[in-house]
Amino acid sequence: MNVVKPRILCVDDEPVNLKLFDAFLVPQGYEVLHAHSGRQALELIREQKVDLVLLDIMMPEMNGYDVCRLIKEDQLRANIPVIMITSLQVKKERIKGIEAGAEEFISKPIDQGEVLARIRMLLKMKELHDRLGQAYASVTGLAAFGEETIKIFTAADFALMPNIDRLVNQIIRQTIETGDRPQIFIVSILTVSGWKWYYYESPFKELTRHEFELDIQNSLQLPGNGDSAILYAARSEFAAKGLAAFVSRLEAQPLPMAPIKNIFCFLSAELCVFAANYGREVSAYDAAILNTLATQSLLFKLLSDQAQQNQEDVVQTVNALARAAASHDVDNDNHVLRVGEFCALLARRLGLNENFSRAIQLQSQLHDVGNIFIPLEILKKKGVPNFQEWEIIRTHTRFGAQIIGDHPRLAMAHAIALSHHENWDGSGYPNWLKGEQIPLAGRIASLADRYDSLRSAKPYKQAMDHQTVCEIISRGNERIKPEFFDPGVLAAFLDLAPQFAEIFERLQG
Repeated sequence: MNVVKPRILCVDDEPVNLKLFDAFLVPQGYEVLHAHSGRQALELIREQKVDLVLLDIMMPEMNGYDVCRLIKEDQLRANIPVIMITSLQVKKERIKGIEAGAEEFISKPIDQGEVLARIRMLLKMKELHDRLGQAYASVTGLAAFGEETIKIFTAADFALMPNIDRLVNQIIRQTIETGDRPQIFIVSILTVSGWKWYYYESPFKELTRHEFELDIQNSLQLPGNGDSAILYAARSEFAAKGLAAFVSRLEAQPLPMAPIKNIFCFLSAELCVFAANYGREVSAYDAAILNTLATQSLLFKLLSDQAQQNQEDVVQTVNALARAAASHDVDNDNHVLRVGEFCALLARRLGLNENFSRAIQLQSQLHDVGNIFIPLEILKKKGVPNFQEWEIIRTHTRFGAQIIGDHPRLAMAHAIALSHHENWDGSGYPNWLKGEQIPLAGRIASLADRYDSLRSAKPYKQAMDHQTVCEIISRGNERIKPEFFDPGVLAAFLDLAPQFAEIFERLQG
């Protein structure tokens, strides 16, 4: 793996100071650029990739404050950390540096150890910021692609492999200028005739897919049905992680494939995706991208398999989509099954017919399918999501409706996915519907989902007992109010509370 040296731009009108920077930065493995003025610094930043700026304040023509301000006003380069270095000791001058956007402020004479420590810290923060930005761009790009595919989906002409080709192309080619993409992509899909293997060639030219044969049963240990796993290994780890035989079989194929140096694997019983030969250290963000690509591929496969089938196959479609969503969600503890049973129980108590009750039991299981498009680092965050993360999480309602589409047989699932976070008093989302503007199935699913979510542990909260949850739903707390629920549905729930507790215990994964 070729390691790229971090590039530091040193800006100072005194040549002796630039030599001093060279003396302690170059031995640390940094590539150093020099600028003798603010204007020259801005030109270098526009022309070359710069990872950090050491910036003198007192310079002729353009001082450091103005240079820093111009860097931070450039949206493409605003995340470049700036350390201001000056002999000024006045507090107001430091405040001016902070207001200009500088991340650090160091006084002369400089302490080399302090400067190096702050450089390491800021470079690490920039790397994490860049990785998160790239991963978010990849995931949102995939989400937009999936949304567009769902919009134009028609059962009559949906073809699986061309859509997976386009999906792989989203990942391989959208980061072509950064050098961060994997060099090898392989997709394996289980069909009625067995596993089909596809290798995608070099990202530097038009995407080419090659089909080849491989006995996966003798190469990899796959998870059971409904489960998935992501595995990463460098070449030195292949044997320890059970990948040596698989990689050897891959490299023995008559394909234009370079030796595999590192590999990410998404493994499931129906579809496997492999991304190999990253040109840098990999992270959890790469795993999130691969997982999103794989779950969308699973979704496309399911659409292809189920598009032309009858009502019995609608049941299979719902179950498969729920499994695909569960493979991406924070847990897999029968949440969707419990919500389905709760909904059916409420529907029957409300006097709705058996067809409605059976339909809502099945189709409410897709209420959170839109989570496929929510980045894993947000869903699995250990702390309470911040405002921006909550806004991203809330998009799962619209994405869920778009995934399900407008097929008449899944109209109830569509309505539930879109409306199960609407509140009776109009305070919900995404459309702030109020009262009977909210579809009845959505009103039922809203209470069922909230009961189960409160009972279940999440990365940001502990599980609650049945009695506590009943009190919250009936009396309210700082986040949930009784006014959120259809009064008739709430009354039915209070009558059925013991049955809710029994269902939760019986299906507690």
